[in-house]
Parts: sequence; structure tokens; C-alpha cells
Amino acid sequence: MARRGLTLVELLIVIGAISLLAALSFPALLRVRNQAQGTVCTQNLKTLSLAWLLYKDENDDRLVGGQIGKYSYDWLQRPTGAGTILERQKEGVRQGALFRGAGGNVDVYRCPADQRVLNSSQMAFCSYSIAGGANGETLQNAYAPAVKYSDIAQPATKCVFVEEADPRGWNRGSWLINPALKIWVDPVAVWHGGSRSGLGYADGHVEMHRWVDRSTIEMSRDFEFVRPVPPTEGQDLRFMLAGFPQKTTDAPVGGAP
Repeated sequence: MARRGLTLVELLIVIGAISLLAALSFPALLRVRNQAQGTVCTQNLKTLSLAWLLYKDENDDRLVGGQIGKYSYDWLQRPTGAGTILERQKEGVRQGALFRGAGGNVDVYRCPADQRVLNSSQMAFCSYSIAGGANGETLQNAYAPAVKYSDIAQPATKCVFVEEADPRGWNRGSWLINPALKIWVDPVAVWHGGSRSGLGYADGHVEMHRWVDRSTIEMSRDFEFVRPVPPTEGQDLRFMLAGFPQKTTDAPVGGAP
């Protein structure tokens, strides 16, 4: 007996059922992907945080340079060498002061949720920055950077590694916030589930932190620097101000001793 093919109505029913199953499974697949990316990111941050601690252990308590390519002891060097911009950025990673302590693996410096490599105007490889207060970039009269580990009070509460959304081709300098004026300077990168970022702390622990202010998420999405915070918000800003590492001092920054 000849086999009867599907009628148009039956075919439409099958297509509709497949589409419905796909629609139902997509959120679950998205959650699995986000969870996997978050796991890799936190492991990267753990590796970098331990390499950061190892560096100070091997250098008489002195912190690795928190900028990029300004000093020979900076954790990263500027893009260098031959090849594509990504290859030059990877070479800058290899020449950084933390590369050996991080296991000699360039992939540790990249979060899989960082999609800037897909944008030809950005093409950033490294997803993380060191906060300026951890022997990094300074802001005039805003804070005194910690130079030694002993300069940092309560290291378990101080963020050293921050996922940064710098749109200028690669993360430049250090990640900055202004404790004196209590304002954002650089955007954080909200790459995980639309509301979270990975943070690495000065005691070596890491977390996937959830942001609560809409302006924080919009600042990341729009790659916006020095974004004002609405009067009804500010929890995220206060959290990062409290977690910004800097040299402990009893005198006001920029004031008389």
C-alpha cells in the first residue's frame, strides 16, 4: 500500500508543535548557557586573583601594577607585536607581570560572555580590569592608591578585578570610580543574565554580583562614562565606593597631613 504524505493542515500542525517546543526550551537553554559562562568567568577571576596575591608574596608585599603598559611591572602590557589586533592584545597579556602566575594561559583573561570581539570597532580581548586604587591609575585628589597589600584595609571587602565595558578597542588604564566626588567614572560590564558582573576581591575570593539600579545596567549597555545616578537610585554606586581599594589614611585625600 502506498504511504500517504502529510496534508497541508497536518504539516502546519507539526511545524507549530516544533515551534512551540523550541519556544519553551529556549529560555532553559539560555539559562544553561549563562550559567556556563558565569562559571568560566568566576574561575578566570579566581585564577587572576590568586596570581595577584602570589605576586605580592614574591615581591615583598608590593602590588602588581594595576595599569596597562605604563610600567614594566603592570599586570598587562599594551597591544604589541605582529598580527591582528586580537593577536597583539594577546601578546600584551603574555608580557604582563601576572601571566606566569596565571598559568601562562591567555584564555584566563577573557570572559566568554564578552561579545566585544564581534564588533569591529572594539575587538577587545581582555574582559577584566584592575581597580585604580590597587596600585593603578589615579584621579587627582580622589584617592591615594594602595602600593602594598598592607595598605588595603579589610581586603575581603575590596574589589580588585572588575569586568569592564570599555568601548575603545581594549580596556585602557585601570577601572575607575571617584570616591571624593562619589560618582561613577568607568562603566562596569553587565554581561551575565542582563544584571550581573564578576568581581575578584583582595583576599582572593570572587563573586557574581547582581546590580539593582537601572542606571548601572544602562551605563554598561551604552558604554557610557561618568553617568549620573538618579536620586531614586545609588545602591550600586555605594557598593562599589565601599569596595574600592585604596591606601588607608587618616587625613583627607588632597588635604593637609
